[in-house]
Amino acid sequence: MVALDTLLDDVALEAVTAEDLGWRLRPWDGSETDLESADAVVHVRTRIDGRLIGRLKSCTVIGRFGTGLDSVDCQAAAAAGISVVSVRDYCTAELAAHTVGLALTLFLRLGPRHDNAAGQTLSWNRYIAANRRSGDTTALVIGYGAIGRRVTDALTGLGVRTMVTTRRAGAASDPRVEAVDLGTGLARADIIFIQRELSAATHGFFGAELLEHVRPHAILINTARKDLIDQAAVAAALRRGRLGGIGLDAKLNEDDPIAALLDHPRVLVTPHIGWYSERSLNELRRRTVANTISAYSSPLIRRQEQEI
Repeated sequence: MVALDTLLDDVALEAVTAEDLGWRLRPWDGSETDLESADAVVHVRTRIDGRLIGRLKSCTVIGRFGTGLDSVDCQAAAAAGISVVSVRDYCTAELAAHTVGLALTLFLRLGPRHDNAAGQTLSWNRYIAANRRSGDTTALVIGYGAIGRRVTDALTGLGVRTMVTTRRAGAASDPRVEAVDLGTGLARADIIFIQRELSAATHGFFGAELLEHVRPHAILINTARKDLIDQAAVAAALRRGRLGGIGLDAKLNEDDPIAALLDHPRVLVTPHIGWYSERSLNELRRRTVANTISAYSSPLIRRQEQEI
């Protein structure tokens, strides 16, 4: 197994995991020969496009350190007979807590620009004048996977009226939440959580058209993938008061429209750290290697992964 790149410079944990399963893992030496001889590869940032896939002569499995597969041309991989695997649900608790934390920070008007000294001089009613009771708040969770369900658990526990948009049957049977269509949810929500997976169909789906349905001054939280939103449209909505705040967990490029708003008092961006704890990091490193080896060893797993 060749590691094209990894989460840390140290690959000892990955190597030990592979060895325990009868494999040998080594970092990529940068040569084409090393790629051609690899039975499987793992990666995190490397873009595995059709050109690189064409160099993987012996490879039958590509594993990714993470949940999303947007770094891989999955169609080209399938055409080459290579399955692609990732790791799901390794950071559910961490990311759900981070997601709700961003929302509460914006909702309660806390955060890194909070002025402690000024706060001590204000009367309590001036300090909290804009705050609302959680029980008077309505949230919309777009997506009801593992993270969406955990976010919903936290919101309902705080007394927040919670709506979800999903095709999953479980939402309709949960008495704590209301399953709604997207337009209805956007028109009623004070806080909007995006928890969908990124794909060609969902890329930039939250844009100008949906923003027209949003309740004025609603807060938008996206800890999934930044490309789920149309950044230009979202930034414009914030500037004109259509949105009351934006919380993102993403590494922004200098030319990203949201990057120009990092000094805005109602913008809170963390650098793609919501997934992290020491435990989730170690679990991700081990499970990526183990899942890749399992897919190599099991034709059934490989077929299932290709169908996802």
